Amino acid sequence: MISWSNAKFSLLQNSNWYYSYFAHQNKNLLRHKKNQLVSRIRPSRLTSIMLSIIVLCCTYVSHAQDTSRLRVSILTCGVGEDLYSCYGHSAIRIIDSSTGTDIVYNYGTFNFGDPDFYSKFTRGKLPYYLNDENFQGFIGTYINEGRGVTEQLLDLTDKDAKMVQYFLSDNLKEENKYYRYDFLLDNCSTRVRDIFPTLFNTRFEFGHSMADDSCSFRTILDQYEKNKHWERVGINLLMSHLVDNKMSNVQSMFLPDYLMKGISDATLDGKPIVKETISILPQIVAIPTEVNQPKMLLWAFLFAVVFLSFNKTFQPWLVYVDVLLFMLLGLLGCFMLFMWFGTEHAVCSYNRNLFWAFPLHLIFAFMLTRNSDKASRYARYASWLVTLSMLYGLIATQAYMSEIIPLLLLILFRLGKYARRSTYFAFNKQV
Repeated sequence: MISWSNAKFSLLQNSNWYYSYFAHQNKNLLRHKKNQLVSRIRPSRLTSIMLSIIVLCCTYVSHAQDTSRLRVSILTCGVGEDLYSCYGHSAIRIIDSSTGTDIVYNYGTFNFGDPDFYSKFTRGKLPYYLNDENFQGFIGTYINEGRGVTEQLLDLTDKDAKMVQYFLSDNLKEENKYYRYDFLLDNCSTRVRDIFPTLFNTRFEFGHSMADDSCSFRTILDQYEKNKHWERVGINLLMSHLVDNKMSNVQSMFLPDYLMKGISDATLDGKPIVKETISILPQIVAIPTEVNQPKMLLWAFLFAVVFLSFNKTFQPWLVYVDVLLFMLLGLLGCFMLFMWFGTEHAVCSYNRNLFWAFPLHLIFAFMLTRNSDKASRYARYASWLVTLSMLYGLIATQAYMSEIIPLLLLILFRLGKYARRSTYFAFNKQV
């Protein structure tokens, strides 16, 4: 009787009905045996409960989200502290339950180990390519950097999901995966954006990420670079009026955040294409607000030069400041010309900043060391060019950013000193 009761208890301990049955027959024996077995049963029981909860949750999520063996979603990654990551990132994730794979397709990959990396990158000839990697490896990077990741699960049929998977698999082929990167027109975000109208044609329609013609490329980029002042000034100096053109709704999706907005309200066959939006990682890293050092330093430099220029003691030394200033401006102009004619960066063409960062300033700088009267004529023509450029800037598409206003005033002030009369050089000779 005792051995039979023990075996019965082990098999049916979780049932209240059997518990009542044994309690009715032998309450004392049941209590004694239960106390002996609790310590042995509890660890395995807790483990089973935990595993059951996990399995139930996974089963529920899988049942709720997967309408087929393929689960297609768009990943939008938050901004980071470095310049290359300050705009965010986009990728596509495909979970295939039949093969047990969880793959992220990333169009923002390049070979940093290329021996000509810097040369190709500068000239706009560095090939980017589509890469696939395991989701855990992909997400690990963003965990380490504290950047948020948002997933938009797409409501696709089996057929449509397979089309996306086949398209990406075909793009992974060696002959298809490379493309010439263009920051505004062909990047990791636009590649993801273009998949859907390419595959689904008129069945697909983007939502509104922004109103058409409401904002320019430069304005929207400045928002992302607002706390990276030196980088923002440098980038703006090299970009021409082409980035001042107004963007369309679709063009704005060259940035991952705007692609996420456009996809969130997009439709496929008249129905919302986004089934669910999931926050995979929170945005932890915060971009600190920084003082606008370029603006402060340039204004301080302008006031210092103006103050010293009226002091006869320092006037001879200002010539060397002018030599350095116009030499740097000439070198900057040469670099702008190189970015225009020597690279594939279309946004560097027709740069109006060449009116004041004139390459011939290099020759003018050497003229100043010889106190040549020819410098007076050059300064006169150059000052006219800068003045006309500033007046044209009032109506031109390419606007001058606020940081270079003190630089333009400084250039005009120093050119004016040399342009007014050639006796300025005679004065320096006497001193």
